[in-house]
Amino acid sequence: MLKLLRRNAADYIRANIVAYFFMILIFVIGIVIGAMAVKTLPEEQKIELVGYLRVFFQGLTEQPDGISNTHTLLASVMGNNIRIIGIMWLLGFTIVGIPFVLFMVCLRGFIIGFTVGFLVHEYVMKGLLFAIAAVLPHNFLAVPAILATGVAATTFSLMLVRRKHNNKDNLFYNSIAYSIFCLAMLVLMLGAALIEVYISPVFMKMAAHFIC
Repeated sequence: MLKLLRRNAADYIRANIVAYFFMILIFVIGIVIGAMAVKTLPEEQKIELVGYLRVFFQGLTEQPDGISNTHTLLASVMGNNIRIIGIMWLLGFTIVGIPFVLFMVCLRGFIIGFTVGFLVHEYVMKGLLFAIAAVLPHNFLAVPAILATGVAATTFSLMLVRRKHNNKDNLFYNSIAYSIFCLAMLVLMLGAALIEVYISPVFMKMAAHFIC
């Protein structure tokens, strides 16, 4: 069973290697734009953001072990992750949804690039350390899930375009397969939410001590 799943996964990736390359490229472009956007920020906005960060770092270092309102935070993060996958899944059913899917992937890259870029710009190596602690753990699952959902939504949308000229594709079967795949990516995103709420803050608190 495991070998069959592995073989099917390998076949799927090989069949969509160009789409994955393009999706990763869009994501990287978003990261680059986000990092470059840091340099275009007006000085007063930078000062304001640094002030917010100082308060945030101070709160991290002074709070006791454990995080207050974890259930509220977890519900918020999970809700946001469900919306991301849900919107991308729905966009896949529309022929005009591809640009919006690409925008969502690029936006995710932009947010990561801006966050890391700003922290590194203001705190150099200490900022990089905190950025790794804050961004990497949950995005280790979230980014692949978003990229894979983006590819699935794009390829399914293109299948709908082809189906207008060629009726050989089984729409019902492809819709079920597409939905199951997106559901699997949603599970990854929910796992990323757990990491973001319960694990990332531990590393962030440790890294904040080096900055304060």
